[in-house]
Amino acid sequence: MNYRTERLPLVTLSLIGVNTLVYLVSLICYFSQGSDSEIWIMQYLWLIPAQSFFWTFLTSMFVHAGIFHLAGNMIFLFLFGACVEDLIGRVKFLIFYLLGGLAAELVYIAMLPGHFTSEIPMGGASGAISACMGMYLLLRADADIEFKYFFWFIVIKAGEFEIPAWIAITFWFAKDLLWAVIGMLSEQRGGGVAFGAHVGGLLGGVTLIMIYKWLVRRKENDAVETISSGLIIDPTKIIAVAYAPINAPMNTLETPTIFLFDGTAQTGPFTLTQVQIKLRHGEISRDAQYWSEGMTEWQSVVDLAGSPMG
Repeated sequence: MNYRTERLPLVTLSLIGVNTLVYLVSLICYFSQGSDSEIWIMQYLWLIPAQSFFWTFLTSMFVHAGIFHLAGNMIFLFLFGACVEDLIGRVKFLIFYLLGGLAAELVYIAMLPGHFTSEIPMGGASGAISACMGMYLLLRADADIEFKYFFWFIVIKAGEFEIPAWIAITFWFAKDLLWAVIGMLSEQRGGGVAFGAHVGGLLGGVTLIMIYKWLVRRKENDAVETISSGLIIDPTKIIAVAYAPINAPMNTLETPTIFLFDGTAQTGPFTLTQVQIKLRHGEISRDAQYWSEGMTEWQSVVDLAGSPMG
């Protein structure tokens, strides 16, 4: 993913743990109770639109049809979920993950021939994971995704290549959209991959991040207006020595022009050196934003970390 997280992805790892635990428990029940347990799990934990058990909209995100179904989903959940969780925060990520999964289920039902009267069951985390991919698409569209390949036909061949995230994810979405439309037009009534859920999940993730960015930008604009209307003294004309840290080099007088916003309060102005020291000491949240004279919008404070942060 060409991305290094700044914190442990606790929510992503917890989701992987819950999915794995549910599968292991269902497997134990199958070996101890036989096919009756499998039928019960399918009826009460998988999402069957015609039955309308409201809790299955949640439980169906954590059930899987087999070990390969589970393993494939968990790999993609770790790759995309860890990145998105680090970028937007743990609580928001969990909420967006579940909402994205719900959007995936609703689109899946909408594309079924019988809609809410359909008896076709749905289960798996792929809808919510698709929402993670949609969120990642807007958060890091300009990043590259690294692919590794290996095949053996007479000779062994292995290598790697990179593709921009927006190209890779858009291609994946277009492929699933095509299969979802084909399945809807042919009134597919059997099992298989829920392409409609993938489509709904990705669209749900994109929508959630669009709303999130709009709210953040609106809050930032309000903060900028507060700064513009509330400052009596121009921060660019304040003597830097008054704000410089005690251990700062005396020959580097910086003008404090950087304002910080942690989502609830705005502080500043600070110098670049002060901000970097605060980052190293953990005094500034990684989710904080910064603004300085000449900037049109607030940016992530992590961009100011510089080389000392590694």
